[in-house]
Amino acid sequence: MTKLKKSVFSFIAFAMLGISFVSPLTVAAKPISQTSEGVIKHSLATERDDGYTITNYNINMIVNENNTLDITEKIDVYFSESRHGIYRTIPLYNEVKRLDGTSSRNKAQISNIKVSEKFSQSVTGKNIKIKIGDEDETMQGPQSYTIQYTYNLGKDPSNDYDELYYNLVGTEWDTEIDRVNFQITMPKEFDEEKLGFSTGEYGSTNSQNVIYHVNGNTITGYTATYLNPGEGVTVRLELDDGYFTGAGLKINWGSLLFYIFPIIFVIISYLLWKKYGDDDDPVKTIEFEPPKGLNSLDVGFLYGGEATNKDVVSLLIYLANKGYIKITEIEDSNKFLSKNNFKITKVKEYDGNDINEKMFLEGLFTKKPTLSRLFSKEEEKEETVTEVTPIDLYDNFYLTTNKILQNENSKENINKIFEKSSLSKKGIIVIMIIAVLLIITLPPLITTANLALLLVSLLFVGLGITLPTYAITKEFVSGRKSKSTIIFMLIWGAGFTLVPFFGIVYPFISLDPVYLIGYILGLICVIVMVIFLNILSKRTPYGLEMLGKLEGFKEFLETAEKEKLEALVHDNPTYFYDILPYAYVLGVSDTWMKKFETISLEAPDWYYGSHAFTVATFSTFMSSAMATASTSMSSSPSSSGGGSSGGGSGGGGGGSW
Repeated sequence: MTKLKKSVFSFIAFAMLGISFVSPLTVAAKPISQTSEGVIKHSLATERDDGYTITNYNINMIVNENNTLDITEKIDVYFSESRHGIYRTIPLYNEVKRLDGTSSRNKAQISNIKVSEKFSQSVTGKNIKIKIGDEDETMQGPQSYTIQYTYNLGKDPSNDYDELYYNLVGTEWDTEIDRVNFQITMPKEFDEEKLGFSTGEYGSTNSQNVIYHVNGNTITGYTATYLNPGEGVTVRLELDDGYFTGAGLKINWGSLLFYIFPIIFVIISYLLWKKYGDDDDPVKTIEFEPPKGLNSLDVGFLYGGEATNKDVVSLLIYLANKGYIKITEIEDSNKFLSKNNFKITKVKEYDGNDINEKMFLEGLFTKKPTLSRLFSKEEEKEETVTEVTPIDLYDNFYLTTNKILQNENSKENINKIFEKSSLSKKGIIVIMIIAVLLIITLPPLITTANLALLLVSLLFVGLGITLPTYAITKEFVSGRKSKSTIIFMLIWGAGFTLVPFFGIVYPFISLDPVYLIGYILGLICVIVMVIFLNILSKRTPYGLEMLGKLEGFKEFLETAEKEKLEALVHDNPTYFYDILPYAYVLGVSDTWMKKFETISLEAPDWYYGSHAFTVATFSTFMSSAMATASTSMSSSPSSSGGGSSGGGSGGGGGGSW
């Protein structure tokens, strides 16, 4: 493989090391001596519903040795208004806070749901919602509903003790509950002194309103007063460490997709690269000149594997050296600042046989129509001129640039330097990248029933990872290694990834270690696959030969000694200027111009400066001029237009049912 691809491939191994550092964190809880401490947080505000009242809430809970709870709730209600039925929300995620300051979080699993009446279930936010009743029927007066389910709390998060800490009645009911009866059956003996109850709103430690009795391993009791909307009943029983055995959430084999498929796709990507994209090292030959018959645009394409805006702009110097244009430096001064500007003048019409050079020269001196006659029926026509400044190229020359890039990066040219077999396999990796992003994103975020989070994760986190990785890897594979591009993409990627991930996505997926590990592992796999996508292109014998020559040519431009350069200038007085556009596309123009600051040169016949000529002043001007030309030649007009809210097609609205 080439040296460039070797350096990129070594980064893959480094990225995969990050997998070993991903692990779920558990906050340890410490034992406390009080009996009615703490709360389990779900909601703080409850709006009252006066259309019904719960007359009796009966809970029968069997606590199993594996920390699962078999719960039967019989809820008697009285409807004072016509209603379809009731709904019950049961938390899938719990945030436990105790009065001693310790806290813990856990994910629960709910199974074996049975209801006495017609019902439906769905996941809303962090809860499972059981909706009981028929939308085609309403009722009034007394009704009774029975709900059965198994609630799996998983492993007890406390280090030094076990506990039963459960909201018998949550604080999210929106109506009054006249009475609560409960029966709790423990699997084995416990210390009655460490048992306690609390009632009231979230955060309340009031233990005066619960009457209970312990008989062996069974706890029975009731509330001595009614509960207002937003008030609940909580039991906490501190147990000896090891009281629960065999606890843990059931493995969801579907969750293994987080681990299996992303890793399989990485392996497939590696095998595709190994078979179709593993290049031989190019034979580097030291060259004093670029390959014959190639302009600077062609060299940029052959070296990087794709022509860019920068390669097109290099034709400005190339065509100046060929005698088609001249560049005149203009010093614009005003009261506040002085800056260097320039104008480009046509010297003669193009008489060569290169279509891209012809398009460049014609586009340079063609002004496109404007919108100044917006309300006029008279059509504006393109205007041919013989002199332009950078301002004339803004929002104008980009059309020519795009045509040249489309022509240079044609499928025919690409197939000359890259094997078709390797290019055809890129689509497979793209499909696998999309598949991994869907695999790691859809399951954890669909359970939140929040499509906004899903969109944020896919668009911002997904694109914030893939696009910068692709762009940065491309810089290394092409050999350009533009520092400005790399820094910009790192900053852009961090902004698109870190804020949405830690601010919105992480708080949800961190509650489930499977999702958290799978999500991060998946993103690492995406990074690796994007790298393989970039290095999959395998050069043809011709492409490899040209790469070797251009790498040798670039090395000479960077390392040439003064004596050798003076000899080359002696043989060809315009050697420095002839090579300049090629040095520009190879990314070594600054180094190349620096080497000639101590070598005597005449000004080129296509350059007219505003000061006495020296290589140093010429170099400064050219660096500034090429940056300006690059900006003006690639700029395109942004779309604009007025509008008003609701003034477009589609949309609509919505409300409550």
